[in-house]
Amino acid sequence: MLACLLVAILATLVLKLRPLLQTPVAVLAQAPASCNLRQGPCTAEFADGGQVMLAIAPSGIPLVKPLQLKVRLARMRAPLRVEVDFRGVDMDMGYNRVVLEAVADPDERRAPDSHSYRGSGILPLCVRQRMLWEARVLLLEPEGIRAGAFRFETRRGD
Repeated sequence: MLACLLVAILATLVLKLRPLLQTPVAVLAQAPASCNLRQGPCTAEFADGGQVMLAIAPSGIPLVKPLQLKVRLARMRAPLRVEVDFRGVDMDMGYNRVVLEAVADPDERRAPDSHSYRGSGILPLCVRQRMLWEARVLLLEPEGIRAGAFRFETRRGD
């Protein structure tokens, strides 16, 4: 009886907290399907011409190892905060979001509407041999959230 009550309470908490973990996005820019983050940076472009570039190192995007994340924004103002949210496309892999820090980039002096951010994250090990992921670069702005979506695949053992 007590176990059933605890399961019911836990289920209610998950349902109530889920909207806090899934950030609603007002504007989404999708990176081209031809772009391969395992080989190098990818860029997604918004309808207004703004661009978000994501690079993940080391190449190959290994699982359960530190990843260096670099985001560069072009032709847009600096957001209040930049985060990268990793989601399993076909399998829920839990909450995995990284807050990035603004960094100085020498190229930004020539382009005042360009901004760079860095951080580190890690992807968990999956039971599947191949896993399809989506990395969403979340740009928190006063008007709402804009996001660049980047899909990539990981392989166990790489």
